[in-house]
Amino acid sequence: MIIKNEAKRLEIKQNMRGGNGNIEINHIAESQILGENCRMFSQITVKPGDSIGEHQHVGEQEIFYFVQGNGIVIDDGITFDIGPGDVMVTPDQSSHSVINTGESDLVFMALILKQA
Repeated sequence: MIIKNEAKRLEIKQNMRGGNGNIEINHIAESQILGENCRMFSQITVKPGDSIGEHQHVGEQEIFYFVQGNGIVIDDGITFDIGPGDVMVTPDQSSHSVINTGESDLVFMALILKQA
């Protein structure tokens, strides 16, 4: 199966989870492909100065792989600088947020896996 770039769904979330700006979510694959154990596989773009507000994951874990840009994440209340190649894992019952503190887009892959 091939999913052409133009067939992927682009979603814009304004002030996502109480954050700032418009967050671009490019859905790599939809639920019918992901199956019952995966809720999301997407490329997310956060523009300079924009953010995804703090939120908790319940019954699932989320993994971010940062591809481009720089910023900070707040992982269960602890702040970390992040950049290309970094990975953040947010386990079940944990919380996180993302802030683009750089001068270019912060781009990362996001995978949400449901707890079995």
